Amino acid sequence: MATEETAVDPAAAAEVPRDPVQDSAHKSSVSFSVDAKSGADNAKSGRRSMRGSRRSSQRSSFFQRARMSFVRSSGDRGASLETLRGTAGADFEVGDVYVQRKGADAASCGCFGGSSGGAKPEKHATILIKGPFCFIFPSGADEAKTPPKYAISLVHMKAKKVDNDTVTLETSLGDVEYELQFVLQDEAKEFCDVVGRQASAGEAELVRKRLGHEHLLNKRASLRFAENVATKKVEDQPEKPISTEEMLNVAAGATAQGAPPM
Repeated sequence: MATEETAVDPAAAAEVPRDPVQDSAHKSSVSFSVDAKSGADNAKSGRRSMRGSRRSSQRSSFFQRARMSFVRSSGDRGASLETLRGTAGADFEVGDVYVQRKGADAASCGCFGGSSGGAKPEKHATILIKGPFCFIFPSGADEAKTPPKYAISLVHMKAKKVDNDTVTLETSLGDVEYELQFVLQDEAKEFCDVVGRQASAGEAELVRKRLGHEHLLNKRASLRFAENVATKKVEDQPEKPISTEEMLNVAAGATAQGAPPM
């Protein structure tokens, strides 16, 4: 008698029973591999973070030492061109700039070798902008040692081109405080652009401070250092020249008191 053949499902025949022990070992191996890779990545990230923290701490320590040197020397050391640039560099820097202190209808104050009669100063200066401050260095300054002669706060100031290579720094009311003459026209244009940006940033920061949001400001160590230096150096700005109107007022007052006119 012929036996009846039973049909076998090929798909079922292809299935091979899985060994639970081997399957568990495979999963553990994969999990361990993933965990090990994740751990290695975390370790690398941690090392990078530690290196970044050390660099940040070293930069802060460097500027703290420079600040102490600046304070102890009453502004004669610790604030050179190199130091004020910082690791990120200056916002603007150029040499061979003629700088004149202005005031009303007066001309040069002679602080860089010029005369009070309006002649161009004989000596040039190097100017460096860091944040909302413009630092003026004397001609031929030692970049590693010489501090700035003075600093100009750019808050509520604007730069205005009066010629291709000549710029005036004016208050928001339009009073001319300084006149700068550059060697290149592009330098004059860039100076105006940078002054505009930094003045706006400085004014915005003042608003945050008035609103009590100073704790939200996150500044680089080099910028904090520049602000500390500028706080003292703005006091060293040359005085404004006496205007013709002021001289006439003094002469009129002296005449009224019976003194001989000037």
